[in-house]
Amino acid sequence: MRLKAENLTTQEKLQEFDQWLTAKLDKIKDSDKFNSEITSLCNCISTLAPYLNMFSEPATCSINTLISAVTDASLEIISRTDFGSDENTICNFYDSFFNLLFLTSGATDNNLKNHFLIKLREDGIAAQIPKRSEIKKQILFKLSDIPSTTKSDYISRTLASCYVGTQYPEAVKTEPFFDLEVYFKIFLEEYTKLILEDEEDLLQFWAICHSFIQLSNRPNGHNLGKYLLNSCTIFKVRGSVSASGGHITEAILREKLSKIGLRADVDFNTNDVKIGNDEIIEDGKRKKKTRAYDFVIPYRIENWEPKPKLFIQSQFYTGDSGSVSHKVIDQTQSSRSFTLTKYPNAKFIEYLDGAGYYASLRGDLEHMLSFDNTESFFQVKSILIRLRREFQKIDFLTAIEIQHAILTNLSSSYESVINSLQNDGYSSIEIERAIKISLENGLITINDKNIFSIPSHHIPIARRLLILDIASNSSSRLTSTEKSSQKFILIPGFGADFGIRESLLSNLVCDICKNTNIQSTEFIEDIEWLLDEGVFKRY
Repeated sequence: MRLKAENLTTQEKLQEFDQWLTAKLDKIKDSDKFNSEITSLCNCISTLAPYLNMFSEPATCSINTLISAVTDASLEIISRTDFGSDENTICNFYDSFFNLLFLTSGATDNNLKNHFLIKLREDGIAAQIPKRSEIKKQILFKLSDIPSTTKSDYISRTLASCYVGTQYPEAVKTEPFFDLEVYFKIFLEEYTKLILEDEEDLLQFWAICHSFIQLSNRPNGHNLGKYLLNSCTIFKVRGSVSASGGHITEAILREKLSKIGLRADVDFNTNDVKIGNDEIIEDGKRKKKTRAYDFVIPYRIENWEPKPKLFIQSQFYTGDSGSVSHKVIDQTQSSRSFTLTKYPNAKFIEYLDGAGYYASLRGDLEHMLSFDNTESFFQVKSILIRLRREFQKIDFLTAIEIQHAILTNLSSSYESVINSLQNDGYSSIEIERAIKISLENGLITINDKNIFSIPSHHIPIARRLLILDIASNSSSRLTSTEKSSQKFILIPGFGADFGIRESLLSNLVCDICKNTNIQSTEFIEDIEWLLDEGVFKRY
C-alpha cells in the first residue's frame, strides 16, 4: 500500500522527533560488558580470599602476599591436561585480577599503558619477557622485547603463558636456558606495583575486598557484595557501553528489514559500506579520508542503477557526545559531495535518535534535518513507516508490499495483484523482479491457476503492517479535545500529534482487507504488537 507523502518544515520534523524519541536503548547494567566485568571481579575476590585470610586485616594485603595469593590460586585453577586451555583459563584470571586492581586504585589501563617500561628501567630490570612459540610438539619460549605501549591484556596473556609453562616441564623448552618461574614472579610483581603505587592504594584494595567478603557472608547476602562493586564498575565500563549504542540501533534496523522480507548482504548490508577514499585538506595537510555509510539500500541488486540508492548514517547519542557529533556535522556535506561523484542519484537519509539530540546536541539535529540534500530521517520507532516510504519513492518493491496487494484484492489473481502494484506507482520491471525474489524466498506462493497466496506463518506480520499503513494513510492532526479523549492511536511519520480513532481504524481495516477475515482477537493482538513495537501510541 502506497504511504501518503509528508512535507514538513524543519521545526515540524523536530516536533515529531521529540514525540517519538527513544531516549536510550538499554541500561549499562543490562549490557554484556557490565555483566561479564562484574562477574569476573566478584569471582576474582572470592578466589583470592582464602589465600589472604579472607581479607580479615589490612596487613593481609601487601605486594608480596598478593603475588603469593595469585600464584597459589593459579595452582588450584590449572588442570594440567591441555596447555592452550590452561593458558586461556589463567589469562582470564589475571585479566580479572588486574581489572580489580584498576577498579580499587582508580588507575586506568589506558593511562598506564606507556609507563611499564619506565617502571622497569627505574627498578633496574631488563625489558625482556618470555614469549612462547609452538614448534611441532615442543613449546618454545624465547626472550622478547616488551612493547613500548603495554596494556594489561598483553601482560595477562604473557604471564599466563609463563605460568602454565612452569606446569608443563616435559613439553616446554627455553632458548637460551632461563627459569620461567623467576620471570613470571618478577613481572607479575612489577606490573602489580605499577598499578598499586603506594600504601594508600593497597588499603583501598583491602577495604573493598574486605567489605565485599563481609557483605557476601551476611545472611541472605548473596548479592550484597556485588552491589558494592556495581557503581564503580558502571563508571569503568560506561564509555565502552555508550560507544556501542550505535551498533544496537543498527542491529534493530537489520532485524526490522528482515521482518519485511529484505535479504541480508543483498537488499541491505551487514557491515559498513566503504564508498572510497576522498582527498581532503586537514590542518594544512593533504590527507585521504575513507567515506563509508552504515547502510546502503538496495545493496547488491543486479542492474539496479541508474535508479537511486539510499545512503544511511546511524547516530544514536544518549548524552553530550559533542566532539563526535560536531565532527560528523562538519564532514556530512563533503562526504555527500564525494558520494555523488560515484552515485549521482544517491539519496541521503539520517537515522537519528537518543536523548543527546533532544538536549545538548539540539543544534546538530536541526542542522542534519535542514540540509538541502537530506532526503528524510527516521528514528527507532518510525522505521516501519518513514524508511518504507523512502523505499517506495525510489521504486524499491519489497515482499511486504506484494503481500499487502494480495490481502487487499479479493481475487488475488496475478492480474489483480500486478494492477494493484502498478497503481501504487511501481514499474513493471521492478514488480517482475520483486515477485520473482519473493516466490524464490517463500514469502508468497502462486498456484497453477495464477492465484497468489501468503504462507500462513508470514500472514501475521503482513497483516500488522497493513493495519499500520491503513492507520497512517487515514491519520490526521489531532485537536486538543481529541488528544484528551484517549480514543485515538498516535502514528509517526507525518509530524507531531498525527493519529486516528481506534474504532475508525477497525472499520477501515475490515473494508480494505478483502482477502482475509480478521477476527476481533487477531485485531486486538495486532494493535498490541504495534504498540509493543513502539510504532503506535495510545492517546
